[in-house]
Amino acid sequence: MPETDLGPALEKGLWAAVVIAAVIVVLRVFGKVKINRFGIDDGLMIFAEILAIVSTVFLTLSVKHGFGKNLDTIPPNDKKEVLKNIAIQVPIITISTTIARSAFILYILPLLGTNKYYQAALWTVLAIQFAGNVASAVLPLSICRDAAALWDPAVAGATTCGDTHAVIKFAYYSNTFNSATDLFLAVFPTFIFWNLNLKLRIKLSLIVLLSLGIVAMVASIIKTTKLGSVPSITNTGAGGGIELIRWGYIENVIIIITSSIPCIRPLVISSVRKLSSGKYSRSYELGMPFSGRKSATAPNETNRSRRTRRFKSDVENNNSVDHILDHSQSAHTSTSIGGAPDSPTFSAPGITKQVEISVISDSRQPAKDHVRDFSSGG
Repeated sequence: MPETDLGPALEKGLWAAVVIAAVIVVLRVFGKVKINRFGIDDGLMIFAEILAIVSTVFLTLSVKHGFGKNLDTIPPNDKKEVLKNIAIQVPIITISTTIARSAFILYILPLLGTNKYYQAALWTVLAIQFAGNVASAVLPLSICRDAAALWDPAVAGATTCGDTHAVIKFAYYSNTFNSATDLFLAVFPTFIFWNLNLKLRIKLSLIVLLSLGIVAMVASIIKTTKLGSVPSITNTGAGGGIELIRWGYIENVIIIITSSIPCIRPLVISSVRKLSSGKYSRSYELGMPFSGRKSATAPNETNRSRRTRRFKSDVENNNSVDHILDHSQSAHTSTSIGGAPDSPTFSAPGITKQVEISVISDSRQPAKDHVRDFSSGG
């Protein structure tokens, strides 16, 4: 009976997930640059994705040496390389996940305006989860005087190590707090956007987009239950930490993707608008009340009213997380409302008044104002 090897399938699946996350991050950058909102959170997300790719490279190396098989059945040198690569990649993917989560917190911080309580809560969550995860990533590498003791039995017998059980217990604490943080970040936007002066469908879409982190919470919980299977020189066997590694990467990729999707919304809306821009010349609207017919907008609609209509459409479509509370942006427009369109040639019934004012300047005599008043009834 051939030995089961779960490594190749794990490697292919995780590379596919990391590549998808990379594409989402690239689209995030394009979307933020397009609206001139590229910031620190975007730089951190790029860094988190780079760390995820580097960690996946070490995963590939470990699979080449037999990760995915029963570690007790592979040659000692291969087993050493597997444990070494795992000892390197686990801290990297942990830091990547921490930075991605921190980038999302920095992304939603400006949306809170001047609410100091909300800001204090988010800064506190960011600091605690960051410190806890960094400590959880560094402790395994520093528990022994010589880090090589984590993968080399000869070194492990000649050096002094601390309490490995304490390290595992701290990992349970930090991962539990991560799960709670993901839940908090999934629920928190609901309270923020529900009180904003936006249309209901826009509120719901923003809440759904920013609440996708609930999936990351599920992955974090599952990963926490697998912490006891982390591979080491004293913990090998058929499992070999496959589930722990798998769910650690899944949590990372989900956080990167779900934190970046809201930033892509302006880019998607812009692309859709460009594809459908040709439809303006074929659009129709209802005519005057009781006129009994529909009139095409193109012949009788003034350039200004068309620009106003398109501007209002753009404002509605751009009600994204990146625009709704941007106090640095402002827009002014004016519209005229009357019983009939402000064109003297309009054929609909009603009364139209046109006033023309002209100013003539002559250096030899004072300026004269000429006012012509045209009133027509229909």
